[in-house]
Amino acid sequence: MKHSLIFTFIALIVFSCDFNDIPEPRDETQKWALAGYQVEVSGDLEYTNIQDSAYVYSLLPDGRFSKKVGEYELKGTYEESFSDGLKRYKFMYTSKNSLLIHSCATGTEDYFINSKGQLTGTWDACDGPKLYFNKQK
Repeated sequence: MKHSLIFTFIALIVFSCDFNDIPEPRDETQKWALAGYQVEVSGDLEYTNIQDSAYVYSLLPDGRFSKKVGEYELKGTYEESFSDGLKRYKFMYTSKNSLLIHSCATGTEDYFINSKGQLTGTWDACDGPKLYFNKQK
């Protein structure tokens, strides 16, 4: 009798939990390097592939990140979310005024993971390009 009550109690707890609300654990550093960009040329979107990029995001498990573009580096914190079927990242910079922040908003950048698994960002609203980053191993 005692075992069946314990089993019933455990089953009740397990089936009452909504595991979709549990965020994915951040247990490893992620590195994303620029793979290409897309700009509008004469009304058409033109994609340019990048080899050996020096433009890299490093995301740390504790919510901090760095962005390196050549010898320049910016740092800040990031948040992960999931909406509209996409995993999204919001990068918030400690330095608000930098030409290295690619966004229409001051001090933040919004990215998402596209269907190819690339970290993708755009600032189309300010006539900026779409950027595509591949995850490094």
